[in-house]
Amino acid sequence: MVALSVLALAVALQSAAQLPQDLALLAAKARLAPIVTWCRAEFQSGQQGSFALALGAHGAGRYLALDADGRPTALSEFHGRADLSCYTRAEAEKLERSIRQSETIHGQIAPRWNTTVVCGFTDNTTAHCWQYSPVDRAFVTVGGWTT
Repeated sequence: MVALSVLALAVALQSAAQLPQDLALLAAKARLAPIVTWCRAEFQSGQQGSFALALGAHGAGRYLALDADGRPTALSEFHGRADLSCYTRAEAEKLERSIRQSETIHGQIAPRWNTTVVCGFTDNTTAHCWQYSPVDRAFVTVGGWTT
């Protein structure tokens, strides 16, 4: 039991050593580990310092939004390899045009605000996208696609 705790701490410390300092501090505050992948985000206009994260191990985990104050919000679980991206509204709209033109990818992305769109694969072929709704004060689904 002690060996497992030491191993978990070692993995968390190794993961934190590879993170930017601001994310490492927020992750430690929220007690989030191990972080598999991450991207910077702006969930509310003008509010810097937020991140989208994938936490997990052994081919499964969960996607979270981490506010600049260190408050995590669950977005979804994933199975398989974590694949997470953060897009500006313009980048998400460009991705939407590519999806529409594709013969093998099916879906859509419809960003509603000028803030970060977070997209993550929940399994090997299905991606979902979320954006923070200032009206609902929650993350809402704004699209997704299958390959």
